[in-house]
Order: sequence, then structure tokens, then C-alpha cells
Amino acid sequence: MAKHPLRVLVTGAELVSTAVDKLSSIGAALTMMPGKVTEERLIEELAKQPVQAILMRGNPPVSQAVLDAAPELRVIAKHGAGVDSVDLAAATAHGVLVMIAGDANAPAVAEFTLGCILALGRELGSLSARVKSGQWDRGSYHGTELRGRTLGLIGFGRIGRRVAELARCFGMRVIALTSTPTRATKARVGDPGRSPESIAPALAERSTSFEALLASADIVSLHCPLTAETRGLMNRRAFATMKPGALFINTARGALVDEAALADALSSSRLAGAALDTLAEEPPAPGNPLLSAPNLIITPHIAGQTGAAVERMGVAAAENIVAVLTGGAVDRANVVNHGLLSR
Repeated sequence: MAKHPLRVLVTGAELVSTAVDKLSSIGAALTMMPGKVTEERLIEELAKQPVQAILMRGNPPVSQAVLDAAPELRVIAKHGAGVDSVDLAAATAHGVLVMIAGDANAPAVAEFTLGCILALGRELGSLSARVKSGQWDRGSYHGTELRGRTLGLIGFGRIGRRVAELARCFGMRVIALTSTPTRATKARVGDPGRSPESIAPALAERSTSFEALLASADIVSLHCPLTAETRGLMNRRAFATMKPGALFINTARGALVDEAALADALSSSRLAGAALDTLAEEPPAPGNPLLSAPNLIITPHIAGQTGAAVERMGVAAAENIVAVLTGGAVDRANVVNHGLLSR
């Protein structure tokens, strides 16, 4: 136990009351950080008083310098799933567990993914705009059903599996990639710690390669983590490999995508449409080519932001912190830097 009162630094302006109550029950005091959380702000805040846990909302830069400034830090608990803004090697070297909120946001993100597929496939946005402008295209419009179409999932962790379950209900064929792609793409995708053989045949077929998935899928959806290897995974070559007229969905991380390449693929009609809930820079700069690309849905990184999901994520993050700070049972499935568990 720390020599000082337990303190939890929350990199956000608010936290659901149920999560606050769980942390308060062990005597932890919370410090909230509204506004943009930079490396400098984190270091400054950590210098004020000892902190044993960071409850990470958003994607603040938890760098080597930040970790150096927090000698009593024991756990970083993400309010969600993505931890690419954390220096995992430095956290491990400092003995700090990095944990995610399990599958708390998986149902919300999976439902949002299917919503994007439906909206793109039936051209809901453009049809609505045309009706509002005085046009009525009922006689000439012919949409595309999901039944019988092939959905390719790049990454098959908690969210990817939920997407597969929903897609199968629509009668779609689902193929998934979890293993190492070929030399041409150099990336490793999928859910770390799960073997390719863990794909249940009832949910999805296992794709033999990244290129094979791109070439055979009518719709490609990203559900893999952002790493040094997967950064820019969807580049010009990848979009050129996709089927003409295919759809592309990204609810994972913006930096997985070469945004200029995607804008060109949409402008040239190589792709029929795309939906992005996350961008490399958020919010996007005014000159981002995606802002003028046709047949593109962009939302402000809210796929997992349902009321129920926010509640679950807050509670899960708090429970992870409580387990670590009280010496309780840690859910190993939520630990990202697994090497620390064997120390």
C-alpha cells in the first residue's frame, strides 16, 4: 500500500457515479482533468501529489517522461480498449499494469459497425439529402441487400466477434484475419494473445492472407489494434486490392489508414463508400482530403459512446484499478502487458 492516500488521476472531465463509488469505497481520491490532456499537463499534475492509478479517458500521451514522473503509479486503466497512446515498453519497465475495460464497449461498437454497413449499402445519407432537395428517386433506385455478401474482418477480438455474430444474423458470409499478413503488408493484426485457431467456424471463416481477404470481401471492416506494424495498414496498395465497388469501415484507429489513399479510392469510385468513426488527427484539420471525399460517412469517434457502454466502461476501469490497488484478483484477460503477471 502506498504511504500516501490513494489517488486516481482521471484524464477526462467526468466519470459515471457508479465508477466513482467503487473507487471511493477503497478510500481513493479522484483528480479530474477536463480539456485537452497533453504530456506536459500530465507531468505537471503528477508532480503535485503521488498518484497510484490513472483512469485513462481518451488517448492522452502516457510517455516515458510521464511514467518517470509517477514513481508510485501501479496501474493505467483504459476507459475502453485502445491503449496505443501508452508507451507499453516503458510502462512494463516501470512495473505498471496497463489494462483495458474488457468487452464493455464491444456491443456498442459492433452495432455501430453494422449501422454503417446498412447506411452505406442502402445509400441512406445521399437519398435523404436528395429527397430534402426536392428529388424523389423511388423509380430508379435499386439497393443492395446484406444477405449473401461477404464481410471481411481485419482483427477478430472482442469487437470483431460481436460484429461477426450480428452479420451472420443478416445472412452474410464472414471471413476474418488474425494471423500475420504476408510480406507485402508487413503488419500483424488481430487480438493479441488469441490464436488463429480460436475462430469458431459458426462465426467466421479464417482468411489465408490479408490480400486474399481484401480481394474477396464486399465489405472490409477494421477491428485491429494500432501498433508500429499496423500503422498505415490500409494504404494505396491495399485499397487497390479490394474488390471494385466494395465498402470500407473503420471503427478502430485512424492511423491504420492512409487517409489520402482512401480519399483517392473514393473519388475514383474504386470504392463505393466508406465510413470512419476515427481519424489520424481528431478533430480533422480543415484541409483533410477526406472532408471532401464522396460517399463517405465520418462520425466523431463515438461508436462506443452509448449510455450503457459508457457506464460499463467506467465500472470496468474502476474495477481494474480496485483489484490492483487492493491486491485483489486481476482479470488477466484485461491486461495488455502480460509479462508483468509472471513477475
